[in-house]
Amino acid sequence: MSRRAFCLLFMFIMLSFPLQGCSLYKEAGPLKTNLAGSRINIVTSIFPLADILQNIGGELVEVTTLLSAGASPHTYEPTVEQARIVARADLIVYVGGGLDDWILKLASMAEKEVILVEVMDFLEGFVLPHLPPCTTAHDEEHHEHEHEHEEDCCDHFHGFYDPHVWTDPFLVKEKIAPSLAEILAGIKPESKSEIMSNLKIFQEELQALHEEITAAVRSFTRKHFIAYHSAWNYFALRYGLEVVANVEEFPGKEPSAKWLSELVKLAGEHSVKVIFAEPQLSSKVAQVIAAEIEGKVLILDPLGGVGLTGRDSYIRLMRYNTEIFKQGLQ
Repeated sequence: MSRRAFCLLFMFIMLSFPLQGCSLYKEAGPLKTNLAGSRINIVTSIFPLADILQNIGGELVEVTTLLSAGASPHTYEPTVEQARIVARADLIVYVGGGLDDWILKLASMAEKEVILVEVMDFLEGFVLPHLPPCTTAHDEEHHEHEHEHEEDCCDHFHGFYDPHVWTDPFLVKEKIAPSLAEILAGIKPESKSEIMSNLKIFQEELQALHEEITAAVRSFTRKHFIAYHSAWNYFALRYGLEVVANVEEFPGKEPSAKWLSELVKLAGEHSVKVIFAEPQLSSKVAQVIAAEIEGKVLILDPLGGVGLTGRDSYIRLMRYNTEIFKQGLQ
């Protein structure tokens, strides 16, 4: 994707989700609605957030995920019924960073006071630049002549970050889970001790997961890989792996023939023999690249979901992905 197209798309996204007039939104804290003896009604955009909140909230929460298993948040279209579910929520939790901002329009239809939480807000100083940036290695090589015309546009968007923060379990343990626990405790202060006890247990499980992944990665003989899209930068950074490139230059954007040729070249330069695809996205292009490099396609899953064996909790999902990485890189 050229820098001009990226900038125009970003502007369209930002202008499509105005927040004006959302008078029912409030800061985290006790709601005016009396929740004594009842559960906090939580709506999340994606399953990993729902499971994290369920672990922390336990019997104090009822959590609904809008995105169904197998769907992509990048291309998702909410249903009328889901709009009704959001309208009844006490707490809405989404990732932000352009991943699931479609939830903002649903939240604006809330029938009552609602707390709206963007996970990216917890992570100032911990987030990575979004891909693609305004310039990339192949953009520099193939689009130098466009630079002067598009530089001003992209200078406005250096704050656009990679939203796939939950793929780093240690970041979930240290930042995301504690922040969500504080929000739940603020809504139900009378249950704070229970919430913090649940948090401690969950953090211990996350620490064990982190140590398992760290030990597994030590056995990998290769560290470089190509992913279908930019879901694995946080995981790679945490565990010493390197994303050579992503097949999709931007979510939902089919790669050009020129970029596919560049990917084959990059795979050869870094001895990459596996392309990691995802169940939410078509693997046809990944299969084409794998055939060119005489490699294979393996399926990572950043989202999981209820009813997916081995991927029906956040912990099990990340163990599944670690095993897939092991198959491809050991």
